[in-house]
Amino acid sequence: MKRIKVITWLICLTIVMASCVSSKKYNDLLNQYNKQNEDFNNAKIKLKESNTAWTNATSELENCKKTSTGLEQENKNLKEEALLSKQEIEELQKQLKTSNSKINEVLNDKSKHLAELGNKLTMKEQELYLKERNLDSLQAITAESQEQIKKMRLQLEASNKKLENIHNKLKEALLGFENKGLSIENKNGKIYVSMDEKLLFSSGSWQVSTDGKKALEEMAVILSNNTDIDIMIEGHTDNVELKGKNQIKDNWDLSVMRATSITKILLNNTGIAPQRIVPCGRGEYMPIADNKTMEGRAKNRRTEIILSPKINELLNLLK
Repeated sequence: MKRIKVITWLICLTIVMASCVSSKKYNDLLNQYNKQNEDFNNAKIKLKESNTAWTNATSELENCKKTSTGLEQENKNLKEEALLSKQEIEELQKQLKTSNSKINEVLNDKSKHLAELGNKLTMKEQELYLKERNLDSLQAITAESQEQIKKMRLQLEASNKKLENIHNKLKEALLGFENKGLSIENKNGKIYVSMDEKLLFSSGSWQVSTDGKKALEEMAVILSNNTDIDIMIEGHTDNVELKGKNQIKDNWDLSVMRATSITKILLNNTGIAPQRIVPCGRGEYMPIADNKTMEGRAKNRRTEIILSPKINELLNLLK
């Protein structure tokens, strides 16, 4: 505004002086005025440009401030994220440390376990070596045993055949006594000759009857011709209480005395060695029928002569 007032004053002064000065000075002043006016216009243009530049600079400054604020916020966010990342990293490091510790423990345990397995494997290999050696020995023993088994089988077959032959001879020799209470049976590799009380003894007696002696003498002939047969004589009674008299007091005594009486009759045949015979009394304790009936008690009052092959040769094979 000050500059405008100055210019206005100069114009007025020029007009006043124009009337007073020469045309040359007037022209000089006019040129000076025009130049100043041009300078003024240029100054206005520069001022406008300066104002525009200022406005642009102000706007750019605002944008920079906004950008700076955004950058500061972003920087703040980045710092917060960095802090969280740092905390997460520290937590992950702790977890990693814990995991490494557990992994080391597991590896140590696995190493110990593998060492134990290695020791066990070594022991198993040693055991396997010993078993292989034992197997070789067992195979040799098995071969020998199979040979022994073969021999035993042959002997058993021969023994069974012999027993079958004796069984047939006994049935043939004692055929007349089967209806008088005598039976013959092959059982468990032995011959059982069962004789009822009525064939051998009177009630409560241990004296052998005439028919009983005949049957035993026929049997003794066959047994004397087969010296490799052992003889067991078992006396049995029913469960009726026996009132003792003289040498016997109960059923035990009676069963023993009857077995002994039969033994002595068989030994009258000199072809039978005493060592082959074993007499024994079973009393009432091995019944084959119900003692509550008369028929059952009659069956229980019996003597069994059990013939079995000698097993000395078989035992020798097992040694």
